[in-house]
Amino acid sequence: MQQRPRSPHAPIRWLHQLGGVMAQVSRAERLHPRDDSLQARRLRQRMALAQRLLDPLPAPLQAAPWQERWLWSALRWGGLGLLLALWLRR
Repeated sequence: MQQRPRSPHAPIRWLHQLGGVMAQVSRAERLHPRDDSLQARRLRQRMALAQRLLDPLPAPLQAAPWQERWLWSALRWGGLGLLLALWLRR
């Protein structure tokens, strides 16, 4: 049996890792403030580490200026209807 050649592109593993981080955040949101178990302490430590890593956010993850956010929001929600309205307004 002949093996297929490997793809020149690396798999996107960071998306899977991001899913794990989001699962940890979900667990932390449901954590009772008075929970002093070992799992709760470790979860709080992981959340503190994530906070230190992402605070301040790296430049590519920071929010764009309000004009850019408005434009992308309008294009996403308005699409062709927004363009038609702007064209008819002129």
